[in-house]
Amino acid sequence: MSKIRILAIPSDQYGVGKFRIMGPYTHLQENYGDDFHIDIKYNVEDNDSEFDNYDVVVLHSFIHNKVPFEKNIERIDWLKKKGVIVVCDIDDYWEPDHRHPMHRQIIKSETHKKKVQLLRAADYVTTTTPIFRDTIIKRLGVKNVLVFPNAIDENESQFKSNPEKSDKIRFGWLGGSSHLYDLELIKSGISSTLSSYKDKTQFVLCGFDLRGN
Repeated sequence: MSKIRILAIPSDQYGVGKFRIMGPYTHLQENYGDDFHIDIKYNVEDNDSEFDNYDVVVLHSFIHNKVPFEKNIERIDWLKKKGVIVVCDIDDYWEPDHRHPMHRQIIKSETHKKKVQLLRAADYVTTTTPIFRDTIIKRLGVKNVLVFPNAIDENESQFKSNPEKSDKIRFGWLGGSSHLYDLELIKSGISSTLSSYKDKTQFVLCGFDLRGN
């Protein structure tokens, strides 16, 4: 039996591209290499020859990032006519509300509409949770939506557990700057818990912000 050949296209190497495309498909190649051959490419040229011999193409934000968006839809249609299965991944709601720092930019560039086009054009959609899966099915009418949970590689140094010993119950929160409003939702609960159990609890706030804010 021949191997299933997959072309996986991450949107970046550090954030969502790492966790939604690079990590999972590298794991698939390393652990199921007898069944799959996987190539991970960041810049796929708009040439038919780039897709020779592939059975599946997986993308998160685009197939070609150096051409007008419409070329991506044309490429998906071309792949499907060739019998290539197209999988589009999505990890967050396509149209963030006004509290998201990227809201204005997304609306102005119509990125949310483009994402919906990709989802509807693909053969399959993968996403993070059953709740989001049901939202995609209900609001977009997309049928083939599968849950592909977020995960981490516990062998990476940044994820190796090294807890400090303490008699306190430790609560932790981790998120980027775009999740500031989510943190505000639990603000009162944190305050009341720490006030009521001051000597028994600890709250640890972690996060990152690549924009320097």
